Amino acid sequence: MQKYNQSFCGTEIFGIKIENAMTLKILCIFEALKLSYKQDIMKKYVFLILMITVCLQSIDLMAQKSKKKDKRKQTTTTQTTTQPGTTQPQVTTPTEAQPTAVINGDIAEVEAKGVGVNREDALQNALRLCVEQAAGISLSSETRVENFVVIKDAITSKSEGYITSYTIIKETPFPDRYEVTVRAKVSLSPMKADFGVLAKSVGGVRFLVMYDERSIASGDITNYEFAVERVNEFLSEKGYRYIDKKRFDELKTESRGIMTDVKASEETYIQHIGMKADAQFIIYIKNIRITSRSEAFDTRTSSRIIIECKAYDNCTAEGLGTIILESDWKSGREVGSQILSGISEAIERDFVKLLSTFTRYIGGWANGGTPFELRFYHTGTYRELRSLRTKLQSDSDFGGEMEIVSFDNFTKLNCTFKNRPDQLADKILDYSDAIPELAAKKLDVKYIYGRQINFAPSNFTLEQLNITTPEKTESTSPTRDKKSQ
Repeated sequence: MQKYNQSFCGTEIFGIKIENAMTLKILCIFEALKLSYKQDIMKKYVFLILMITVCLQSIDLMAQKSKKKDKRKQTTTTQTTTQPGTTQPQVTTPTEAQPTAVINGDIAEVEAKGVGVNREDALQNALRLCVEQAAGISLSSETRVENFVVIKDAITSKSEGYITSYTIIKETPFPDRYEVTVRAKVSLSPMKADFGVLAKSVGGVRFLVMYDERSIASGDITNYEFAVERVNEFLSEKGYRYIDKKRFDELKTESRGIMTDVKASEETYIQHIGMKADAQFIIYIKNIRITSRSEAFDTRTSSRIIIECKAYDNCTAEGLGTIILESDWKSGREVGSQILSGISEAIERDFVKLLSTFTRYIGGWANGGTPFELRFYHTGTYRELRSLRTKLQSDSDFGGEMEIVSFDNFTKLNCTFKNRPDQLADKILDYSDAIPELAAKKLDVKYIYGRQINFAPSNFTLEQLNITTPEKTESTSPTRDKKSQ
């Protein structure tokens, strides 16, 4: 190596000065190759090796500079030194476009961007956001109304009747979604009118989230209990009243013997628990299904959770539909570790879809009237109730199909009414007094459960009628609701 130092240090080959060990190593290779090949061939190899070395060093230097630049970007903060009379700069991050609204008399001009799986879904989402933004402004003074959140959500669940016109100002298709931005004119007068109607008719709204343990394997109960807790959490975040799971557990225990003895159907069991809990709406978790598949040569398992829920209006014993909540596929070595996280994800992803089943139903009351179930105990024949129905059909406050259905111990008539439950009860009594056969029974209101009104002759008691009534317990309400009342 000393020989090379003496011979080459400070000299130049092909314009490159020999000053470091790297160059000396290259020259060593050159000297060794020179023993076997001619001088002119060796020059080409040396030149090639030197060029490769220079390129590699240049690439490494550029990579180091790039890393330092990225690191400086990551450590940049908004805390900068400012001089007197200057404005401190602020760093902002881009966020999703939020709806904007301008009020002009009775019209709110709103711009919003909707997202959906296709163009129509995205358009409807954008229009709903426009109505939601306008409702938030026009109804801001009504926040102390009972069930304000429920009523507001019911109004914003539909855009028809509120949007007078709209213009699509931008639409963008993506591989996995569609985005549409609209500018809409929202009429505030019908919105306020509908709010007033619903504020009178909705009354107290409580949700009960439940399952039927009679049809579930004992080893799977934990999954259903976990699902109930998660749905209750989302109801609380939305500001909805709900029956606490502890109370649901107590009702299950109290009803276990009774429901087993009579071999109650699923619907009867649901309604019985709901009435004991004084819940008007029920989210019934019917089934939690776990689908699994093997991956990575059977070394891992991927699972997907599907939750089947049913929605009920317990006051009228009406089913509102079945809603499916689904999670994405989750991969892991054990299925058990994926179930609870899958349940949480399914509820989080599709909770809005579940809740909109109820809010759309309530929103329809503004136009068609509030649904009621009228029960008549020991009252009379079908002919006598038919005479009552004829009178109701001639009253513009009443509506609906008004079908008369007989059961073992009562006859029911479902209808809609455009006012409060107590006013409906007054009208039923007045019309009954005008029918001789019913007047002789001296009908009276025995019990009002939400939108279910029970009538019977005045000399009968609740115990004699075997009417299920809720026990005196309080539902769980979000903190902000308690403060606003």
